Amino acid sequence: MPCRRDQLLVLGFSIVVANLAGCASVVPAQLKERVRSVSFTKLQQAPDSYAGTLVLLGGEVLVVKPRGEGMEIEVLERPLGFRDRPRRDRPPRGRFAVLLRPQEGDEQIDKLGPGRLVTVVGEVRGSTTSSSDVPPYNFPLLVARHLHVWPQPVFSGGPEIGFKIRVQESIGF
Repeated sequence: MPCRRDQLLVLGFSIVVANLAGCASVVPAQLKERVRSVSFTKLQQAPDSYAGTLVLLGGEVLVVKPRGEGMEIEVLERPLGFRDRPRRDRPPRGRFAVLLRPQEGDEQIDKLGPGRLVTVVGEVRGSTTSSSDVPPYNFPLLVARHLHVWPQPVFSGGPEIGFKIRVQESIGF
């Protein structure tokens, strides 16, 4: 009987560890340690003053266009939520652009397209101007160090399914 109890404890512990690992950010830990916390509003107001800074942003891809040997992605910024996933239920705060130099065997690039959610760690390079806007619109320009393309939702137009834990305390008198 003790053997069975030990096996159940090991199984239970394994399930807890697997669930916690699934809650981790999509950004590699060694890269996330170097990210500087900068509000998107401050970055938008003075992108040149943050040149060289590593930031974590996310949002919805608006445009993907070739640029030199890589591509430029224009993204509608959205606040990040669980696992650093952009939240469509929060209003966007502006746009940013990402320069991406594809590497061999990078299947993430094939998934890029308008409407896809992305999370990016990028080095701020200043600002860029959108030529399609009248008047022209300036927004932060990043060079990607890590890009994660989120899978399409299972149900088109449906809710994004996730898991949250909330702790609530109350005191009664």
